[in-house]
Amino acid sequence: MNYPVWELGMGAGVLIAVVSILHVFVSHFAVGGGLWLVVTEMKANRENDPELRAFVKKHSKFFILLTLVFGAISGVGIWTTIALISPHGTSALIHGYVWGWAMEWVFFFLEICSAIVYYYGWEKLSAKTHTTMGWIYFISAWMSMVIINGIVTYMLTPGGWLENHEFWTGFFNPTYWPSLFIRTFGAFAIAGSFTLLTAAQLDRTTFRWKVTRWNAVWVVIGMVGAILSAMWYGKVTGAVWADTEALLGAIPILPLVLWLFKVFLIVTLVLSLWPLLLPKAWNRFGFALLLVAGWLAMGAGEWSREAGRKPFTIYGYLYSSGMLVTEEPAFEANGMVAGTKWISPAAATDEMALGRDLYLAWCQPCHTMDGYNGLRPYLAYWNEETVASLVPRLNHMRPMMAPWYGTDEENAALTAYLMAQKPAEQASLPDDETLAAVQAFAVACGLCHTPNQFRPIAESFEDMSAEEIDEFLDESGDMVDEMPGYFGPADQREALIRYLEMIGNPGDDNTETAALSTERSQS
Repeated sequence: MNYPVWELGMGAGVLIAVVSILHVFVSHFAVGGGLWLVVTEMKANRENDPELRAFVKKHSKFFILLTLVFGAISGVGIWTTIALISPHGTSALIHGYVWGWAMEWVFFFLEICSAIVYYYGWEKLSAKTHTTMGWIYFISAWMSMVIINGIVTYMLTPGGWLENHEFWTGFFNPTYWPSLFIRTFGAFAIAGSFTLLTAAQLDRTTFRWKVTRWNAVWVVIGMVGAILSAMWYGKVTGAVWADTEALLGAIPILPLVLWLFKVFLIVTLVLSLWPLLLPKAWNRFGFALLLVAGWLAMGAGEWSREAGRKPFTIYGYLYSSGMLVTEEPAFEANGMVAGTKWISPAAATDEMALGRDLYLAWCQPCHTMDGYNGLRPYLAYWNEETVASLVPRLNHMRPMMAPWYGTDEENAALTAYLMAQKPAEQASLPDDETLAAVQAFAVACGLCHTPNQFRPIAESFEDMSAEEIDEFLDESGDMVDEMPGYFGPADQREALIRYLEMIGNPGDDNTETAALSTERSQS
């Protein structure tokens, strides 16, 4: 389990995302930029163009500083961050793919050595030897990507590995090849983007227009290839997840992030046409737009991949909380404390201390109180009866939630700790009636349902009157074991009844507005 000593207000997932996306962006530049360097140098040699050769040499300094210094440091930063935040996940990756990491580190060492020789060998090596070092660098960098891609994609779509646990089965998993093509083409596009910055700083001469257009070709080809590969990737994941709850709206933000991924891919492609078609108008402002669009596209892509495997760190094998799928029967039989390694001595006699330890071990890996996936904004609307009814049923909420098998004592302790974090003042609903209704749904039914997507409930309230819905809320906790009772205060109850009545009566003018507002608020 996780060490419950490092509490991050911003959220562990946010920290990992910031560090990893920056590193991934630069590491892809290391691959594509390596190919750009050697191909462009060969072009300069072939055309006997000393100006282009000087341009490549100048760019190589920027390249080596960014990739070898920032890239290497941020790479170590990823390992440090995930080891502290998710030691169980880190351990699983190392033990399952130790030889994969060993191969990657060999290629990374070769990559560093060849990059240094390439940079310092501009005037000391023959043209043929120099370009040979460039090719050694590119192949080493790309092979690092080849290996890491196998491990990263296995975490999302392990495929047959879940049955046989064989290295190559997990490595060449269902999404391996489309992901590798996306990353390879994306690396070419990123390389062209960075060299467009170097080009934008040249004097306004014919050479500047020439090199700008040459760099833009890399971006355009890279983006077209990445978009086509992303379509391939989408078909593969669609087949893998054909009937899964993730695609049915169980993760409300996932469709939005996937949409943003597509949008920013297209925006990046469109922006890359500027330096290709109008090289004389290209400037640093254009580079800034292109860089931001590309970074957002990669960020959305990485985010959707991460969100798509919730509630797992390794899909179908290891939950994000640290529980192995194979351990579930033991937890169900013995409770959570029995499998929690870091329980303080005070927890044996102090209910609040036990609740805090359980929160740190099982809730904090995915939640904060006020930041990402914050709980306090919900607690502000809930009373003790609501929390006490929800906690034993955490295992039956959205599939993005890792399992919870608390005993009565553990449920009571976690409830007590969560209620201690509740704000002093009860949250008030918005003044606008429609927004108040949407908010009342979000903090009650919205935990497990959406109106028309995941576990849709709109049809259940079709043609029901407010009085009938009121009676339904009184009986909700007695219908099925998985469903908590409703204990909201009078104002929330009234707003919730109004909302359920709206979505259950298609003729109501506010129905579409309410449903749309709910989908947006949950996203």
